[in-house]
Amino acid sequence: METIANLLSTLRARPEPDSERQAREARRAELIDKLARAIVVRRLEAPSALFLELNRPLGFLYSQMTFFAKPFLCVFLAPADVQAAAEVLDDPKALDRLIDRIGELSAKESA
Repeated sequence: METIANLLSTLRARPEPDSERQAREARRAELIDKLARAIVVRRLEAPSALFLELNRPLGFLYSQMTFFAKPFLCVFLAPADVQAAAEVLDDPKALDRLIDRIGELSAKESA
């Protein structure tokens, strides 16, 4: 019985170190900014906001497809970017930050 308890204790999720969490959050923020700038430069603010809002319920599925396609996407993109993109698609708060950032950059550019 004790061996099962030891096995279960090793399977529990361990807390993520603060340095890794901060690095992941910085990478995610950098990716959000990069995406927002690319959208604003191409003048696709309205279509992208509409697309993001309409596909919000499918974000989890899109993130899982990104994880599945990661080996193929890493040929064109950095693995950390693919990981961050999948996490952004999965997190509704990150999508909100992306939409807000697009709005901020669009307002700056139009002024």
